[in-house]
Amino acid sequence: MPNEFKTIKLDLKDGLTTITLFRPPLNIINLEMLGEISEALDNSVDSSRVLLIKSGLDGVFSAGADVKEHLPEKVDTLITEFNRVVWKIISYPRPTICVVEGRCLGGGMELAMGCDFVIAVEGAEFGQPEIRVGAFPPVAAALYPRLSGLRAATMLILTGRTIDARQAKALGYVNEVVACEKLDAAVDELVKSLIQNSAAVLACAKKAIIESLNMGVENALRKASEIYLKELMKTEDAVEGLKAFIEKRKPQWRNR
Repeated sequence: MPNEFKTIKLDLKDGLTTITLFRPPLNIINLEMLGEISEALDNSVDSSRVLLIKSGLDGVFSAGADVKEHLPEKVDTLITEFNRVVWKIISYPRPTICVVEGRCLGGGMELAMGCDFVIAVEGAEFGQPEIRVGAFPPVAAALYPRLSGLRAATMLILTGRTIDARQAKALGYVNEVVACEKLDAAVDELVKSLIQNSAAVLACAKKAIIESLNMGVENALRKASEIYLKELMKTEDAVEGLKAFIEKRKPQWRNR
């Protein structure tokens, strides 16, 4: 796939799709970048087994969304497009990983939190400073209470406070914190642990998780069971995995 993007880089290799944010100096997220991320997500899904989002700049993942595009002339379009892209990441039918080095603020943190897994380097910083410029982060308001609970989400959103990677992990925003020199190994290990599973089964499992987010427990149980029986059990890999376990052999995934 030709890479003609201006604000990101897209790489597809061996089932791993990598979207690298690259808009110097701070990876400020504007409408152009949102459009390119959206296009990359759409174009990669059929050939992707795992999606990785990272920064191509030293010391920063993203310092947030473009403040100029928050003004009345463009804010409707910005918020609509930003929400659409974050939901595409949340509902992407493959496992998603975000790697955070340096500052991850405002819209940058919201983008990262849309991923299934977040790996942060020691010293990385997270925060939602919008309240300090007379705004609030809509994605954070909707998503963060589900990630960390009400108290932690309220603290970030209403104070604009910045927290470090260890604090973010303790609050549930980050899965793993690693030293810089161990980052590549940690990412590789997670990618391999995901790619070794059936893409078809992973897609069903992720769908069950996402579709249950807005449901009560009883309805979520019903929906997860419906996906299991009507979608998962119709895949070749579900039957293959069960037979392989019974026959004490390694499953041969067909990813369908």
